[in-house]
This record gives sequence, C-alpha cells and structure tokens, in this order.
Amino acid sequence: MKTIVLVTGIIMAGLMQGCATNLSKPAAAPQPASVRLGTFANVELQPVTIAEPFSAAGANQKAARKINELLMNQMAYVFPGLNAAEKKNGGTLVIKPLIKEIKFIGGAARFWVGAMAGSSAVLMEVTYLEKETGAVVARGEFYDQASAYAGGYNMGATDNLMLNNIVSQIVNYSSANR
Repeated sequence: MKTIVLVTGIIMAGLMQGCATNLSKPAAAPQPASVRLGTFANVELQPVTIAEPFSAAGANQKAARKINELLMNQMAYVFPGLNAAEKKNGGTLVIKPLIKEIKFIGGAARFWVGAMAGSSAVLMEVTYLEKETGAVVARGEFYDQASAYAGGYNMGATDNLMLNNIVSQIVNYSSANR
C-alpha cells in the first residue's frame, strides 16, 4: 500500500511540473533606430521566417503564419503604402522579421495535455535595413511568453494572445522610431 501511495505521489509531482520552456531572452531592450524610420519613402516588410531548429514543428509553423498575418496588417497602419508596387524616390526601408526561437503549444495539445504541455514562448529578431546600401538602421529582439497553467485553464487562449503581444511589441517599436 505504501508503495502505491509513493508511486502515485511521484507521478503526481511529475505531472504538476509540466514541461519547462527554456528560450533565450533578450539581453537588453531594443535600441533606438540610427535613422528615423519615417524618413524612407518606401517600406518593404518581408515575410516572417523561422530559424531552422524550430521550423519543423507544425504548431510553430502555424504560429509563424499567424504572426506574419498580424504583422502585415498592423504595420500597414505605421507605414502607409507598405509593400507598394509603385516605388517613390527617397530610399527603401526593408524590415526582416525572424523567429529566432519558438515553442508554441497548439489547441489540441492544450486540450489533451493542458499545463503539462508547458509554456509557449517566442523570441523574435527584427532587422531594419536601408535597401540601397544594406546598412542596418535598427535591430531589436522581442520576447513574450504564455503561462502553461493559464493556457491549460483557458484552452490555449493565452498561447494565442502571446502571438498578438509579440506583434504589438514590434509595431510599437516601429511606431516609436518612425
């Protein structure tokens, strides 16, 4: 009987731990752009890419597509004429968003495993380049995380909110440096 209680206790303790999410966090806040981003006549936002070690997971790919969709929609408010076919004189700013690290817990995993699936987290690097010279105008890292337990309680709503939050950080940075 004592053995059953001990084994049950060990299993329960393991289940309560969940899977740890250990992604890197930015060392410092993004620095201001060396040139005001609004000085460029044209702005090209490239599609979001994922670093190779994290690109195989289907949930990560789905998260990247959602981040890309949100980023394209929201950056259009910061830079009217974003990705316009007709170019104006005055230089072109290229914005390159990269998901350096990601662990995204999808809805099915949240439903079946709950908090034991671990936390969702994303680390993005966004590079702002002057197209004509290739000079880096700004570069920033942005990080957000969704709690495993909150995700377990609300069936992944906080995991999806994390995607909105990371996009908001990038949009706010771009707007502040415009």
